[in-house]
Amino acid sequence: MLPTTAQPPVRGLVIAEIVVLGGLNLDQLLRHVILRGPAPAGEICYFVVGAALAVPALLRRRFPERTAALATAGIVLSLACSAMGFLVKPVASLDGDPETVALMLLVGAACHRLPRTLAAVLAVLGGLAMAFAPILRYGDSPASLTVAVLWALLWGGTVMVGLILRDADARREAAFMAARNRERLELARELHDLVAHHITGVVVRTQAAGVILADGPERDLIKEIEHAGTEALGAVRRLVTMLRSPGHASPVPASTLVETVKAAVGDDNSVTVRLAPGLADLAVTPETVSTVHRVVLESLTNVRKHASDARTVTVAVEPADHGRLLRVEVGNDGLRPGRVRRSPGGYGLIGMGERIAALNGTLTAGEHGERGWRVLAELPLPDATAAAPPPKEEDAR
Repeated sequence: MLPTTAQPPVRGLVIAEIVVLGGLNLDQLLRHVILRGPAPAGEICYFVVGAALAVPALLRRRFPERTAALATAGIVLSLACSAMGFLVKPVASLDGDPETVALMLLVGAACHRLPRTLAAVLAVLGGLAMAFAPILRYGDSPASLTVAVLWALLWGGTVMVGLILRDADARREAAFMAARNRERLELARELHDLVAHHITGVVVRTQAAGVILADGPERDLIKEIEHAGTEALGAVRRLVTMLRSPGHASPVPASTLVETVKAAVGDDNSVTVRLAPGLADLAVTPETVSTVHRVVLESLTNVRKHASDARTVTVAVEPADHGRLLRVEVGNDGLRPGRVRRSPGGYGLIGMGERIAALNGTLTAGEHGERGWRVLAELPLPDATAAAPPPKEEDAR
């Protein structure tokens, strides 16, 4: 499970779009329907179309997976209205701002989110709907041609903004993938180190058994096991050498969980460490110890980078769920009210999520309380460690 983080709010953009579209429609209603008395059928038709197009333009944020359908519906409706205006030639004054703004939003969303071919088709159709609407509806007067050129320029700007957002999403996704791949490579390095360690132990014990049973019938079999272990150890070492970059030194956590947490915190006296009783005796796998080290170290690094004004920083490690989980929590109170914390250019949470997901654990990061920010990792413990919870005082008596 990858980390979940608080998403930046988009409510302000939605409100701005509602205000702009609603204001333009209200302005058109006042000027062409109310202040001038009975309006021609053409003005009423164009007003209705402009108001109707505001609906898919606003719904595109609520239903991003239906962007194609919403954009298609809006563009087709606009083209149908222009075709009717060309055939009927209703008497109407030059207008269409609400419709144009709605088409800009739909075309921009299509260029941003949809596959290339579909986005290109909708962008072209949207450009035709915007550029030819004044000419088809109001004739080829100089005013209509001027408005057509202006709307064509707005269409070009909208397409450019949509493509910029599309490129930004692609770059962000590429950065996420690079962070995941780096973490997976680091996990592979650590895995090879652990395997090499265990294989070395097997080879040493086999050699010892060979000395003890030097004259026994199992001598040849022990020699074969020793030879196979030595070859495997050599292969693992070669792979480790290939995976490790020049000058790379993988941090090796301390042997116990308590020492690992203390090593990650270091000499930082501003951090309050809370370790559950009996944690030092809790049997955990080496990969779990390594993951705890990474979570605590990365979380404290993020606190120093993005919450330097935090007054309280806590690190808590304890068994949970009756000894089936190891709970690692790093929290601080450095989140100012009304501010959503971001980590520009940093993908530490992505790396932690990959590492924890490999152990079938969960990672959650986000706001906690009024000013708090918390990183919570829950790692499964081996069944054999069911380290039943510490005995209660009454039981101890």
